[in-house]
Amino acid sequence: MLSHRLEELASFVRDLGSECTCLIIHGDILIAGSKNGKIVSWSIKDGHEIWSLEVDGPISDIEVSDLIYLTASAELHAIEIENGSLKWTQDIGGSSDLIKVDKESIWVTSSLYEIEVQDYTETTLFKFDKNSKLIKSIVFEERPWFMTIEGNDLILGIGRPRCGYLIVNSNYEIIHEKISGDSPITLGIKTKFGFLLGHSNGTMTEIKNKNQQKIELEQSPITSMIGSEDFWCLGDGKGTILSSNNWKKNISNRIDSLIEVNNLIWAAAVNNENRIYLLDKNNGDTKHIVTHDSRIILMKHINGKIAISDENGKIIFLEEEIVFRRLSEIKEISQNQEKRDLLKKRLRELRK
Repeated sequence: MLSHRLEELASFVRDLGSECTCLIIHGDILIAGSKNGKIVSWSIKDGHEIWSLEVDGPISDIEVSDLIYLTASAELHAIEIENGSLKWTQDIGGSSDLIKVDKESIWVTSSLYEIEVQDYTETTLFKFDKNSKLIKSIVFEERPWFMTIEGNDLILGIGRPRCGYLIVNSNYEIIHEKISGDSPITLGIKTKFGFLLGHSNGTMTEIKNKNQQKIELEQSPITSMIGSEDFWCLGDGKGTILSSNNWKKNISNRIDSLIEVNNLIWAAAVNNENRIYLLDKNNGDTKHIVTHDSRIILMKHINGKIAISDENGKIIFLEEEIVFRRLSEIKEISQNQEKRDLLKKRLRELRK
């Protein structure tokens, strides 16, 4: 199958300077945070840099609300969206991890890693108001790998020793919900009726209206997932993709990221060529292959806009309409070349 170069499809390409750890499309701007602690905002209209800021890296997570809130190293920062000025900073200790913002509050997790035991031994969950005032802190043993808000509850998908997930209610009580199999959570996503949790043993648990359903993939950690109210798609560390539309596909060594664009599943896979496979959402058939010169780390898609980052710090911005027009043009050129080659071959045969 004919492959396409990622940068040939791009509207613009920018350089963050080091590996991108956070990527978000917000309105008319693209925001990226790096391993070295650099945050940059670009206009998606023409790609010009609006502002940049540097903090102690790595940047762990970003949420955009009234301000840009981000966790980096051992700190929580609040940044003005329009000009990138740093409004306030709070020290949260340990290694900052996840952040979740609601109407009035900011939830942040910070974990401690013990070199002697080579594992995370303690996590602190902080709740701040939007003026940086600490409201509450809660300590528990496991590191969370997923955080979301369900009504008045905060949900945390956790690793060992307990595994499963925690519910932090409005009274700051922690309720531990077990999941069969006791496998650590690797990631999760929120859906319309609940959330999906990926496990290190290759299974997924769907929490829907507080009911659990377990789906098994392969004996490899779940590395990426997407989902909506009636659809989900998983990728694992061995390159297997499983869809709720009853198809399964093996394409590479590891699936780093998944997005859905125009009824196609984009799967960023690690192999010798670092490819993005564009798969039919309904049956998993490969429609296009896009190659890149380094490993794809993150992919985001919203309202026809696509942002992709790689391990070298490149930020690639694409527009859905332009991408599919260029893919169509490349396919047509290829088909015309094939026809010309076939005609030349027949003419050579006639001359014999």
